[in-house]
Amino acid sequence: MKLGFIGNGGMGQAMQKAATDRGHDIAAVVDANDEFDLKDSEVVLEATLPSACLENVKKLCDAKKDFVIVTTGWYDNLDQVKQMVEDAGVRCLWSSNFSIGVNLYFRVVEAAAKLFNSADEFDVWATEIHHKNKVDSPSGTAKTLEEILLANIARKTEVVEDKLDRKIEDNEIHFSSTRGGVSNFGHTVCFDAEADFVKIEHFARNRNGYALGAVKVAEWLTTQNSGLYSMEDYLKQLTNRSTDQRRNI
Repeated sequence: MKLGFIGNGGMGQAMQKAATDRGHDIAAVVDANDEFDLKDSEVVLEATLPSACLENVKKLCDAKKDFVIVTTGWYDNLDQVKQMVEDAGVRCLWSSNFSIGVNLYFRVVEAAAKLFNSADEFDVWATEIHHKNKVDSPSGTAKTLEEILLANIARKTEVVEDKLDRKIEDNEIHFSSTRGGVSNFGHTVCFDAEADFVKIEHFARNRNGYALGAVKVAEWLTTQNSGLYSMEDYLKQLTNRSTDQRRNI
């Protein structure tokens, strides 16, 4: 498959390597101020900045290109992106995180939250760490974890992301963010009681898992109908296939 890339930073370069490792051709790499020439690309992977993402989506829709949005932090414009994708009749997939491990981690946290919902002696807190070049805080991954926790723990109704100069309220979850270092990618959710606590963590060793997931999603996207998809749509097929394989053993 011929893949195009918008953005040539660390993530863009990692995706290009993952693509070539899987036998794909790199049709084009467009960086800031480059000519927007992606005519030979079958699917385009967009990994830039939140401030540039929406304009790139408009150009991709105008060019009738299928694409994957790897950029995070643009989600206030999700409804607008959905409308543009539908009007253009193209395929698009977005996610707050393309790591298969992280997305399975989301499901683990969701299952745990449902269990701890009935154990009100446990408080809940969370934290994340990312490398010093991460431009948004909290990350899209953190936002997804916040949504999961609030949706499944009835006694928690708000998330506090800023520092606290007061006692936290019983209905609040404190989700802190740290930025530093070269290759830090980690998230921790803790269910904490007086007698014991349960900590659920995911740490990435590098960008490779994120890059591989984005390329796999691009492959999958070409088999779908036009429309806007999320990582959850991809995972449903992945986990259903695993279930079918177990049934055949």
